[in-house]
Amino acid sequence: MDWKIETSGRERLDIIKPLWEKLNEIHRHDSRHFRDYYSGFTFEERIKGFAELPAEDFLLQIVHVKDTPLGYCISTVRGNDGEIDSLYLEEDMRGSGLGSHLVEQAMLWMREKKCSRFRVSVADGHESVLEFYGKLGFLPRLSVLEYSGD
Repeated sequence: MDWKIETSGRERLDIIKPLWEKLNEIHRHDSRHFRDYYSGFTFEERIKGFAELPAEDFLLQIVHVKDTPLGYCISTVRGNDGEIDSLYLEEDMRGSGLGSHLVEQAMLWMREKKCSRFRVSVADGHESVLEFYGKLGFLPRLSVLEYSGD
């Protein structure tokens, strides 16, 4: 498959909205305790947090095949902390090494930004991605428990 990666900033976020919504649906489906949260969580809410960041601390990589977006990686820098905020590839693109490539490129960018800590958060119920991230050097350090309100 002939793909290309576009490197961009926040101004191109709307292009990935349908892909992000698919990822949010996966999280909703897989969640053991927070399905209602993901059901009501919107793309607009998700990207609000990125608006406060300086433009140079935000990286959006979009995977295109014949000008159709089929995946993305959002990365941010806050001080010395670099984070893979969101990563999604359409199912037929998974297992191709492309996801690893996106994360590796994000890590290079974070290193250039002098980050000393790198992290990714994995939604409860979506533990199937831990092996993928483990191969890239990301290991579980702590689990965050959130009050469900019920």
